[in-house]
Amino acid sequence: MGAQGARASLRQNYWPTAAGMPAVYPSLKTDIKTDVVVIGAGIMGLNAALELAERGVDVTLVEAEHPATAASGRNGGLVVPSLPRVGPVEVIRALGETQGKDLVQLVANGAQTVFDLIERYGLQCDAVQSGWINPAHAGERVPGLKGRVAAWQKAGSRAQWLDASTTRARIGSATFHGALFDPSGGHLNPFSYTQELARVAVAAGVKLFCNTPVRSIVSAGEGYVVHTDSGTVIARTVLQCTNAMQYDARPLAPLVSRSFVPLNVFQLATEVLPEAVRRSILPGNEALSDSRNNLFAIRYTADGRIVTGGMAPLTQWLAVPRLLRALARRMEMIFPQMGTVRFDYIWRGGAALTPDFLPRLFEVNTNWFAPLGCNGRGIAMTTSLGRRVARYVVDRNPAGLPLPISAAAPIKAHTFARYAPQLLLPVGMLQDAMRR
Repeated sequence: MGAQGARASLRQNYWPTAAGMPAVYPSLKTDIKTDVVVIGAGIMGLNAALELAERGVDVTLVEAEHPATAASGRNGGLVVPSLPRVGPVEVIRALGETQGKDLVQLVANGAQTVFDLIERYGLQCDAVQSGWINPAHAGERVPGLKGRVAAWQKAGSRAQWLDASTTRARIGSATFHGALFDPSGGHLNPFSYTQELARVAVAAGVKLFCNTPVRSIVSAGEGYVVHTDSGTVIARTVLQCTNAMQYDARPLAPLVSRSFVPLNVFQLATEVLPEAVRRSILPGNEALSDSRNNLFAIRYTADGRIVTGGMAPLTQWLAVPRLLRALARRMEMIFPQMGTVRFDYIWRGGAALTPDFLPRLFEVNTNWFAPLGCNGRGIAMTTSLGRRVARYVVDRNPAGLPLPISAAAPIKAHTFARYAPQLLLPVGMLQDAMRR
């Protein structure tokens, strides 16, 4: 493993290398007026802008860098029809019968929504709808996971239970004890998906300006003036779709930026695996994420690599060499047929974690909305939620929303709370190791 530091491609995001040449979009150089301004050309912002344009709204989208710069283009690419840690019962308890059931349905249908969108627009993003496997890494996890299957089935999802022998055959590892399987899930290249959404949005009439960071948003009359370095956008409605992006020095909405915990999540791509190894590990090409606190997730790339990911416990100090060693050892333990695991790429992305693992729809001010908090389920959630929020902007019918509109609620002691996930990770890892 020590020789990996010499590999030139380490520390680079793999996904752009497998995508076509990204389109170049202009930056804003003037002052314009529009009905709605969307801030952030990630998956959420692009889906919202596309939905608005298709409904006849004059929409402008401004992006600090380019589409897929941040988490949308730097995640693992799993398309997962589920929520982390909570199920339908907890969602309905938190949100009430009407909106709770609506959010449950949005989640249960979320992966299918993504793949239907890909087919509808012909998005070229190496999409594979082969299902999502959520296996129990320990026998004592089986009852709870079976309960999740039953709860999601009752809510109308396509989840089903796989027994231990079927799970081990489907995954190619003897370390699992059964699994939730949902055939609507899968995986894709998130960089390409985001770039392709930008292409379709512009074709639908969205005015997209890149390399145009927003410096401030100022209330003006019945709308807002969005200030950038070289132009302004005047709009009646603002959709701030920046999710986990912090704008640390000068946040656009300080209360929003303190309402979630940012996660630093690393992704790693192996070297191209031999065909014999690929036939023995996930031969059905499913996406997988297991039941650990220190989540184990894998999926194949189009050229035969495995992408996995993880967080660095306690501190970001020497995170890259620590993760290269730790995640290689973990894969070698779960899949001994791989032999020595070597990674060609490692990169970092982000996620927004909320205290109850549910997304939020904040109203910063009148007609200034900030949806966020996908909790590591970004591709499916941001696709569906972006479109639903856009519909609300058009019809202003709160009954069509799967979430309540609320004021931002900063997390207490946020300066310290933002470090809690990596500080508590060793405890979760110990719990993982102790479970049998």
